[in-house]
Amino acid sequence: MREDANKRCIRRSAAALALGHIVVVFGCTSEGGDDPDAGDTSGSSSATPTSASGSGPNSNSTLDGSLDGSAGSSDASTSGSVSGGGESIGPPACELAQSGPITVQADGQIIELLHIVSTDGPAIVVDGFANVVIRDVWIEHVGGPGIELSGADDVVIERVAIEHTGAPASGENPNDGLINLSCFDSARLGVTEVRLVRGSTGAYVLQCPDARLSRIEGHDFRGPFPRGQLAQFDKSDGAILEDFSVVNPPESWPEDNVNVYQSSGVEIRRGLIDGNNSPSGVGVIFDGGMALGVVEDVDAIRMGNGCFSDYAGSDGVVFRRTRCRENICEDQGRGLPLSNALMWAGNEGFTQIRIEDSHWFASCNGNLVWPEESFEVLDLDELDFELRDPIFAQMCWE
Repeated sequence: MREDANKRCIRRSAAALALGHIVVVFGCTSEGGDDPDAGDTSGSSSATPTSASGSGPNSNSTLDGSLDGSAGSSDASTSGSVSGGGESIGPPACELAQSGPITVQADGQIIELLHIVSTDGPAIVVDGFANVVIRDVWIEHVGGPGIELSGADDVVIERVAIEHTGAPASGENPNDGLINLSCFDSARLGVTEVRLVRGSTGAYVLQCPDARLSRIEGHDFRGPFPRGQLAQFDKSDGAILEDFSVVNPPESWPEDNVNVYQSSGVEIRRGLIDGNNSPSGVGVIFDGGMALGVVEDVDAIRMGNGCFSDYAGSDGVVFRRTRCRENICEDQGRGLPLSNALMWAGNEGFTQIRIEDSHWFASCNGNLVWPEESFEVLDLDELDFELRDPIFAQMCWE
């Protein structure tokens, strides 16, 4: 119904306004919908929780006001509760209980319906436990990561907002450990409907094979370490990033937006990348050797140093239906683009990279592809295309 759609749009706009930049206008259409081209957005994980405390995320309730942001205390078994009654519009409405940092203590533990504030160290730690579920949680973190996983297979994270609240008004974070979501040595991570804001990195996926990240909304990443600032896949074969967007305003401090490092069989699909002021960062890059995969249906705009690159990965990367427009040749405050604002980069030693059914528009200097001999297929045409819509993750408390 149109009335319901308008209410969803108001709630989305209020949440985006809290981020403090112009993305408030994104994600709300006249019908209140998201990206019409998005496909299956369900996360992939074999996690099967055996029990849950508190009521589930599908309970109907009303949201009677904003949270005050105060932190409470919590033990590892804490779960929030939802009051019954009310009629939900879009995602179910919910109330979040206040909590301090949580350390998981058992396989299959569920953390849900909490507003977790951490001012020192990780907000949630999962170390050595499997099949953990984190859902319908709002995390504000300073002094450490938002979620830290280690040796934790089959973790499911869904409908979670993670914001680093200690970023300066502009420029780089004070250190590179202020990661929104950190995964180490944990197989089959499943993440869906997650918002990542102002972290040193949004999702750092290190030695986490078969991770699947779906419907990821990213904003204003701050480094300073030069990795993929929305997502870094490092030695994580079979990873998938799908149905995502990242918007970096001028005050941000990213390097690459998405970096695939020494990982094979990686799929990056259905995404929007808006903004990169680094003189050496790229929208999506395959890096570190032995990095191989496919990028398809991804748009990039306002990139300085480049949109798509297989300069340092492996021969044979496929860029399918990728689009790049309005790149930036000028110094954005961190130096001139080192690639001379190249849109698609290959490697002088490669011959099998493929650019299929891809388009560019409004190049700042006409520097489209280099070197041409590294591309087995070069199907690239000029087209004034309309960008994909950004993702707006649905949170029950907003």
